[in-house]
Amino acid sequence: MFSRSHILSFAVTMLLAGMAGAQTPQTQPPGGGSPTQPDSRGGPPSGSPQGDMRGNPGAVPQDQMMDPYATDKDFVKSAAESSAVEVHLGKIAQDKASSDSVKELGKRMVEAHTHTSEQLKQAAEALNVQVPAEPPRKAKKAEDKLTKLSGADFDRAYVKMAADEQKQTVKQFERESKNGKVTGLKDFAAKSLPAEQERQKQAEELAKGGTGAADRQK
Repeated sequence: MFSRSHILSFAVTMLLAGMAGAQTPQTQPPGGGSPTQPDSRGGPPSGSPQGDMRGNPGAVPQDQMMDPYATDKDFVKSAAESSAVEVHLGKIAQDKASSDSVKELGKRMVEAHTHTSEQLKQAAEALNVQVPAEPPRKAKKAEDKLTKLSGADFDRAYVKMAADEQKQTVKQFERESKNGKVTGLKDFAAKSLPAEQERQKQAEELAKGGTGAADRQK
């Protein structure tokens, strides 16, 4: 769970970083080495990540040099969007699905991703990231397609959408658990990843095995 202590510790870290940046005109390397000096030839500071990028393909990306929390912010935005899509479509599946197994999948998606969305809202506030209150365009476009379908056609279409979106969610959580810079958010992603992977597996099994297979076995 993304605890309040994680939020507070991150806020304090950002405050201290901002204070240090305002007081120190020189660039202090993350590892605590000596400050970097501007290149007299007008290029980037010598010893800086940007200065090394010309001959180092594995150098730090530009966006991360400008904002060390770029990875975390991208995770919050993309994961929040995916969760909103799953909640929106899951509610439709609970109402329109003809298969009990598909209705149950929709219910699980709504419950799980509603909880995830609440956690991500806390992180968004701490990181000053804007998370739209309304479902993203992707969700509305998918809804338009689903409302035209019924019965088994609806079930197949929804399950495929849920599986595809859940696959993207797993990738987002994997990336944050490996590359995140905010400890609390990185831990949240790592702890949540197994459950996200399990939901992906459930959706993919329904998509491959036929949405009514589980119902026929009852």
